[in-house]
Amino acid sequence: MVFKDLNRSLLLLSIALLCSFPAWGNLNFIKDNSLFQTPGDIQALKASPTKSPDQWQKIVGQHQSWNQLIDYDSAKYKTNYTFNSDLEDFVKKQLALYRPDFTSVVVIDNETGHILAAVDYARGKNVFGRDLAFTTTHPAASIFKVITAADLLENTHIKTDTEFNFTGRSTTLYRSQLKEPPNRRWVRSLDLQKAFATSNNVIFGRTAIENLTPAGLKRMAEKFGFNKKILEGINLAPSVFNIAQDQYNLAEFSSGLNTQTVMSPVHGAVIGSVVANGGIFRYPIVIKSVEGIKDNKIIYPPIKTDEQVLTPQSAEDLRTLFMGTITKGTARSSFRRSLYLLNKLEIGGKTGSITGGEPYGKRDWFVSYAKSLEDKTDKGISICVMIVNQKKWYIKSPLLAKNIMEYYYSTLHPLKK
Repeated sequence: MVFKDLNRSLLLLSIALLCSFPAWGNLNFIKDNSLFQTPGDIQALKASPTKSPDQWQKIVGQHQSWNQLIDYDSAKYKTNYTFNSDLEDFVKKQLALYRPDFTSVVVIDNETGHILAAVDYARGKNVFGRDLAFTTTHPAASIFKVITAADLLENTHIKTDTEFNFTGRSTTLYRSQLKEPPNRRWVRSLDLQKAFATSNNVIFGRTAIENLTPAGLKRMAEKFGFNKKILEGINLAPSVFNIAQDQYNLAEFSSGLNTQTVMSPVHGAVIGSVVANGGIFRYPIVIKSVEGIKDNKIIYPPIKTDEQVLTPQSAEDLRTLFMGTITKGTARSSFRRSLYLLNKLEIGGKTGSITGGEPYGKRDWFVSYAKSLEDKTDKGISICVMIVNQKKWYIKSPLLAKNIMEYYYSTLHPLKK
């Protein structure tokens, strides 16, 4: 069969190749839009490219198999990716050691936006890939509390030390917990930093109802990259956040206790970089350039302008919340013996867990960043670890991220002594 539309033929070929890949054969890639070509707002190309923006999009659109050499229109091109082979080899060794059911690890350079690592692993077939990192079949869980906290800090009177009351278990979200308790006997209090660090669903749900609006929360989510294309040259569907339909729905969305809000591990690392970069949304880059083999002409990816999505004060407050997760929150046990890291680096993070998504299982998220305390020129790295556990746990996501930080700052980017 001859396809009239080249994009369609490339799309079908990519889907066929990926669905035949043993690690991800059980994923419904068609249901997930990650492999569908989305219209790109291709901006001006640098260095007087020999190809038009539309042609560039068609060329790099063939990268889905991650080949370096590409044939297009009777010409050969070489794709230069941003991946750091040493870092990816270390991640693979870690995953081969612990062997979780499914894992995706993404590491981003905060200064450049370059994706330094995108490594997936499937225990069943004992194989590595990349595609899970670039799909949006993953419920965001409590990672969305980052966006809720940003909205609270940016647009309300609430500060990091504002106190909140709650009753019941912090991991549940019953309608009765969202009301003022009639009996004060069982009421407990936490400030926002502690509520964030311990991922308190009740406080985030109730506070959102009392202080936020569905439209306002959606605007903040979109500032952080939901519902929009964040990566050029890659068929990465947007992460999805829907507007809440009622108060309880707003509480569910704000706390992350739902499976409708979905995102990719790449987006998770980007969220970490926004916090590390002082509220600047820096678009990630995975293709540095494409060069013609015959004429050595360089074709560059589109240039995206950084966006300041938070005020410096709100960004600083959000960093405070992130650091609280490491020192007194849900990631504390993974870092408490790493005095070297804690004394030399500023480390922040947010955990999240929920059952659902594709591949199905209990997701264990950790979105984090690390940068030098002494070297102010170091923008650091942001790491997203997503582990899908189906029957039992093999390693916690914060511990895997901690190991990556140690390797990066001891080998690839040694700290000053």
